Amino acid sequence: MMTQARRQVMSVATLAAVAGTALLIYLLWGVPPTLPSGQTNNAALLLFLLGMLALVFGLGSLVALALHRRWPNLAGVRDPRRRADPWVAARQGVLLALAVGIMLLLILLRMLDVAFALVTLVVAGLIEGFFQNRRPR
Repeated sequence: MMTQARRQVMSVATLAAVAGTALLIYLLWGVPPTLPSGQTNNAALLLFLLGMLALVFGLGSLVALALHRRWPNLAGVRDPRRRADPWVAARQGVLLALAVGIMLLLILLRMLDVAFALVTLVVAGLIEGFFQNRRPR
C-alpha cells in the first residue's frame, strides 16, 4: 500500500525529472551554446544547469525511494518494523543535485579535479549523516 506522502514525493520527483529532461533536450537540440558574436550564451548555460539539477533531483529521489523500501537503514530508520519517511528521499535527491551542480560549476570554471569531486561528495554525505543523526524536537 502506498501512502499519501510517498505518492507526493514520487509525483514531485517524476515531474522534476521530466521537466529537467525536456529542458535539456530543448537546449541540446534547439539552442546554440554561443551567441552570433562568438561569446558564450550565458542564458543557455544557466538553463542547462537548471535542467541538470532538476533531472538529477528527480532521478536521485526516485532511486532513493526504491532503495529505502528495500533498505530502510539508508533513510536512517533503525527499527526494522518502521518504514522510512519518503521526504528523506527528496532531501537526499536535493543533496545529490547540489553536489552535481557544484561539480558542474567547477567544470565550467575549469577547476574540477578528483580531489574536489571527492570532497564535494563527502561533504554531501556528511550533511546527510547530520540530518539522520540529529534528535527530533
